[in-house]
Amino acid sequence: MAKPAKYIAVYDVTDDDERLRLAKVVEGFGIRVQKSAFECYLTKGARSQFERRVNELGIKSGYLFLYHLDSKGKRLAMGTPPSNPFDDRNYAFVV
Repeated sequence: MAKPAKYIAVYDVTDDDERLRLAKVVEGFGIRVQKSAFECYLTKGARSQFERRVNELGIKSGYLFLYHLDSKGKRLAMGTPPSNPFDDRNYAFVV
C-alpha cells in the first residue's frame, strides 16, 4: 500500500452554498484544524480523487490551495490541541 503524504488544504470561498459543498468534500479527506484549513494524509490515488471531487464542484466564488508538506516536517502544536486528531476511532472518512 502506498504511503500517504501530508497536505494542508486551505480555502477562501465567499458563496455560502459553494463553501458548504467544498467543506463537505474536504472533510472526507482530512481533519479540520480551522474553519477553512484541513490537515490531510493522502495517497497518490486519494490525491487524484481529492482533486477530481473539488474540480467537479466548479467553485466560482473563491479557491482552494493544497500544500504538500515535506515528509520531514513536524507539526508544532501550542495551546491545547486534541490528544490524537488522527485516531480513526474518532472519525469517519468518506472518500
